Amino acid sequence: MYHAVIDSYLLVDREAETSIKYLALQLFTVPSVSGRIVQEHQIVSRLLSIITAFFTNQIRDKRVICPADSQAELDVDAVPFKSKRFMPIFSDLRYICHNETVQRLIAHDPHYIDQFARTCRMFMCINPNKRAAAHHVEYEAEGWISVFNVTLSLSRVIKVYGEAFAFASSLELIQAISGVMEHILMVCTLADGRLDKTKFSPVRFHDYELADRSFHIVAFNVMEGWVSFHHSLHWLLAELFKHIDLLSNETLQTHGFSSINDVMKSNMSEDAILTIIDFPLRGEFCKFRNVELAHS
Repeated sequence: MYHAVIDSYLLVDREAETSIKYLALQLFTVPSVSGRIVQEHQIVSRLLSIITAFFTNQIRDKRVICPADSQAELDVDAVPFKSKRFMPIFSDLRYICHNETVQRLIAHDPHYIDQFARTCRMFMCINPNKRAAAHHVEYEAEGWISVFNVTLSLSRVIKVYGEAFAFASSLELIQAISGVMEHILMVCTLADGRLDKTKFSPVRFHDYELADRSFHIVAFNVMEGWVSFHHSLHWLLAELFKHIDLLSNETLQTHGFSSINDVMKSNMSEDAILTIIDFPLRGEFCKFRNVELAHS
């Protein structure tokens, strides 16, 4: 019944605060209930599908279409992003995944992290901006605020998913880190076609001379290129790295690695790792420069 209730809550109910949907809060916080509906009724998969379908505007006859088409594109100016009713859906997902039984499932079954990473991938680098060079920025566009609210809700779920890997083995954590890095690379190299190619170009590299040394780095000018502040997969990767204590050198050696650096380079070239790291850094640097210029 959850899907039917969500359809009414998102698309029909006039008095949202009295919706039966809020009963979910009472159910999903009960460990025995959340564990059962995840294992026997795939509620996590259902919620991720609803999120995907809703934000890609896959809506027909006042119903959110499920299963969703995972290749559909986001439109940050569409009605779903302007709605304020999406927040409890992320909260439901967060309450369910906060339960220890579900957290152990997330840590031990790679299907959960892969499915969630695919949902995060949809929100990667959305609403890109270009540094204002010739005029003063007086206000933020309404679309930017809507996107910020959505990704803020997503970030809270990401934190819970990351916490689940406290229950993971060292090998499960290695596999999760490698899997998320592959998802990031698919987006950043434009391989999945999700990023706007009129704004994002294929990654290029060049050698940069500094203090009599040459550094091989990504060729990107943050003063001119398009950047985004929304890097959901990088946030997920950062949460996984919080469990680095599971990857001591002694533990890694049992899996054929000498260090965490060796883990990252086992399936990725140095250029690939630089690409992964560069995308969130360029956004933060651009934000810093805009604030610096605004104060000056």
